[in-house]
Amino acid sequence: MTVPTTVPTRIPGEWHIPYQYTIGTFATAFFDALREQRILGCRCAQCGRVSVPPKSFCEYCFVPIDELVEVGDTGRIEAVTVVTAPFAGSPPVPYVVAYVRLAGATSSICNYVHGVDLGDLDRLPADIAIEAPVRAVFGDKREGRVTDFWFEPVRDRS
Repeated sequence: MTVPTTVPTRIPGEWHIPYQYTIGTFATAFFDALREQRILGCRCAQCGRVSVPPKSFCEYCFVPIDELVEVGDTGRIEAVTVVTAPFAGSPPVPYVVAYVRLAGATSSICNYVHGVDLGDLDRLPADIAIEAPVRAVFGDKREGRVTDFWFEPVRDRS
């Protein structure tokens, strides 16, 4: 018998699976530091790169890393997007997500950007342009999660 050419059948469904994820020593140190309003990276002894969040090995040299370093709370946007379609668990749209390279780091970390006027999505503000300066701002209630902080534009105060 020849298999007929048809459109595959789709059966809708959802899985809701509670789980606990073991994060390891480097991630534990990173999240513990967030509770203290500090952001940690790791420095590779071979190439000197500082990765945020920290990893237990250098993704360039593939050598183990054993040094954690604190990085600055200011940085520059390296990539950015405005999210306009809601999905389960998302904040109200539109909102901004950006990859930011913090002072002292050679990699970037992704998080929300608050304090940006998104009233005209056809004309986005310079606050979220590539290389725009931002600052990490910590919330009052910190739980040791990446959402304990977000970025806000650094505007010229002169």
